[in-house]
Amino acid sequence: MDQTNGIVKSTLMKSAEEAQRSGLSVHCRKACSGEEPIPVIAHNVTGVLEEDVYLSCEYQGSAQINKAEWKRRISSSKFKRLAGFSNGELFSRGDFSKPDSPTNLTVRMKVSSVEAEGEYICEFQEEEENPFGNVFVTVIAKPDIQIEVNSETINDTHYQLVSCSAVGGRPTPQISWLVGDRPPSDFPFTVNESKTLHSNGTSTLISILRFPTHLQDEESVICVVKHETLPNPKSTTANVETYARPNVMIKAEMVQQGGNDSWVVSCISSGGRPDTEISLDLNGNKEVERESSANSDMKSLSVRLPVTEYEGHNIICVFEHPKFLYAESRKITLPTYYLSGVQFRSEVGNNSNEFLELQEGDSNIVISLEVTGNVPRYSIICKKDDGPLPEDMELVGRNLTIRGLVKQHYAGLYECDCSYHHLKAKLQFNVTVRAQPPQLGWVDSQIEGGFRMIECTAVGAVPAASVSWMLQKGVFEDFWSNSTLYNGSYSVLLLPACSPQELTALCVINHPAYKEPENRSITLPLCARPNITISLSSEWKYGHKYSKVNCSVVSVASAAAITWKARNKTDNISYSTETEVQADGLVSTWSSVCFLSSLYAEPPRLSVSVVRQQDSPLWLAVCDCKGEGVGTNLAWDLPGNARGETSLHTEYEGHITNAKLTYQFPLVLHEGQDLTCVYQSDNGITKKKTVHIPMYYISSVQVLNKTSALQNRYVDQPVVYRVSVNENQRNQKVLLRVEGNVPEYSLDCRRSDGSVVQLDGAAMILQSDPSGQNKGLYTCLASFYHHTASVNIQVEVLSEEEQFMLVIMICISSASAIFIVFIVILCVCCKTKKKPHKERESISALTSLMQEPGSPEVRKPLAEMGDSKEYAQLTSFSIVFDAKSTV
Repeated sequence: MDQTNGIVKSTLMKSAEEAQRSGLSVHCRKACSGEEPIPVIAHNVTGVLEEDVYLSCEYQGSAQINKAEWKRRISSSKFKRLAGFSNGELFSRGDFSKPDSPTNLTVRMKVSSVEAEGEYICEFQEEEENPFGNVFVTVIAKPDIQIEVNSETINDTHYQLVSCSAVGGRPTPQISWLVGDRPPSDFPFTVNESKTLHSNGTSTLISILRFPTHLQDEESVICVVKHETLPNPKSTTANVETYARPNVMIKAEMVQQGGNDSWVVSCISSGGRPDTEISLDLNGNKEVERESSANSDMKSLSVRLPVTEYEGHNIICVFEHPKFLYAESRKITLPTYYLSGVQFRSEVGNNSNEFLELQEGDSNIVISLEVTGNVPRYSIICKKDDGPLPEDMELVGRNLTIRGLVKQHYAGLYECDCSYHHLKAKLQFNVTVRAQPPQLGWVDSQIEGGFRMIECTAVGAVPAASVSWMLQKGVFEDFWSNSTLYNGSYSVLLLPACSPQELTALCVINHPAYKEPENRSITLPLCARPNITISLSSEWKYGHKYSKVNCSVVSVASAAAITWKARNKTDNISYSTETEVQADGLVSTWSSVCFLSSLYAEPPRLSVSVVRQQDSPLWLAVCDCKGEGVGTNLAWDLPGNARGETSLHTEYEGHITNAKLTYQFPLVLHEGQDLTCVYQSDNGITKKKTVHIPMYYISSVQVLNKTSALQNRYVDQPVVYRVSVNENQRNQKVLLRVEGNVPEYSLDCRRSDGSVVQLDGAAMILQSDPSGQNKGLYTCLASFYHHTASVNIQVEVLSEEEQFMLVIMICISSASAIFIVFIVILCVCCKTKKKPHKERESISALTSLMQEPGSPEVRKPLAEMGDSKEYAQLTSFSIVFDAKSTV
């Protein structure tokens, strides 16, 4: 139901003054003098098709109502009765409901068709008069909004057509489009509209948005319909098809099938809409088997090619898509394989390009075969002295591996053949086995007390080897003497775990099998600085956030000492420390501190503002507080006369709290004062924000037209300003200006009988008035909350004859004034020769005419001022003629 209908329906007016305040008009027969009954009626009513509208009319007189009715004008002399009171009963017809009473003809009318639009008359029949009023009903219809998406293809170009229809509207609605929150541009969009008028008085407006799909990237378009029945423009979204530029690529991968290698070359398009057209160019070679595949997001075309036939060939993929200006291609060149040679490498023994010397008794011998070439794979066959490989030696992948210990029968000529299809390579190398020397051992282990034990051994040799130590200066030795076992010797050295400087100890082994003594060395590591690590973590307990700081120190003995310093000394901080000795002799120390995070957290963000509420005479102060772990301890620090209403609203986003504290108050209570919002945190931090309430005033209402005051300015009464208007001129304006600092104000002008005067901004509008009804006293009141100021205006209506006569009177008055001034000057000149006492009398008589009646200063006799100033008084007077005129 239209808002205007709801206002008309709301209440029946109890007096003409209440009707005026509610936007209703008053009709009366005799200048609204109160002698005749006054029917109160709403003049203009808007109804929505197929909904109800209320027609309100109330009789304000005291006479007996014989008959009352609503009727509609059919022609100049014919009327149709609709509802009312007749023969002592209430009645209604058609779409009308029965009125409430003979004096209250408020009825409900169902707007069933457009023909309901027109003039309706409310008439009361009493003993002497028939007061009546009329109302004009305007019928509007709410459109039904429909949207539809279609497509078409013209010259291989795909177009989409989005049709938006506003069906059955009255008056005709307006349709506009939004694409990506903006109106569509001229290119590539076109908009066509068509309008259809229906027999029931409504119409249908169809707007079609057309565009090529490949030039539009938005996934939806919006149809916006504006109409009187819609409080806000209605937006309807239609999802449309969009094209997406695909990602294209070419790739090749080798596969094995039945022992044969093949290339699988794939042309791949992904993420495109619509599907990409893919073709594959093999440089004119014979046709091969192709495979195609597609899913919701990817399309591919693959071809399988024999490796040996397509070495070095170029393969090209061609992709065609509406988002490509031209067809795009991707090329790949298949490699050409080669196999140039084979080499061997061993981590144990002495080896060269064609020779390998192994030590008898060695173990875990691996001879790696390295192939030079770019073949994807190959096969290797190895043999010894044209026969099979020795026992416990096998070829595993690319490695010749000896399981167990090296023996003399592993010596000989080895030959390895490497091949891949038609490509071949060969390797030959000799292996010799050297007799076993003493087996040397080396053990480095940690013991308690931060020391390390080094054991150097030489076993398995005859005669037994000699083991000794050579210590660098500065190494503090603490070791056992050499010892000899049945098959070897060993020596143990006890050293510190680390040294402040780099020191080296050397183990020397002497044996006849060695041309030179064998050496083994150990370097004591430098004692490293402690390794300090600090980490921070947090957790929530019982609605509060706690932070935990961990400090870890790894050092050599002894353990590090860790202490903490807190900026805020409080009982809410706890400490803990642990120490552990690691297996490598280092010592780890952990220390942690746990505290309430709010002790060191940043204060929350606080903001205040003051707004005027639209539907309330109260102002609203708002205090917003946002932060992590923020409590609800917000309060307004108000002046002592505060009596408004406060409320607190809290929202949570994870651990972030949004608190809003509002305070409602009348403007007069805090005008010109400061309102302060105070936040008190749990750790005692206080934060304040203040907002100032301005001090407003309205000093006066000024009339900008040419005016004259009707009352003496010195009399303690409101001044009435006189304004003259022409009786035959339309839309004459009395311009007003409100003096003050208020941001806005409401202006209300009324005649002396209380009737409302039409306003245009800050101007009264007076229609042409040959009968002189505009003449009279007007009062205009400007208000902003409790601030008010008013002005009284007396409007005079002048005819053309009165204006002409006023001009003649002004001219005659002006001529008379000039003549009187001339006579007075002559009299003054003649009197100068008379006696002094007569001069003073004449001067006193003349100056009494010049003095203003309201100024006591100028009422003093001239005799008190001295002879020297008598003529000065005469020469400074003025005669003023006040002629009131609008010309």
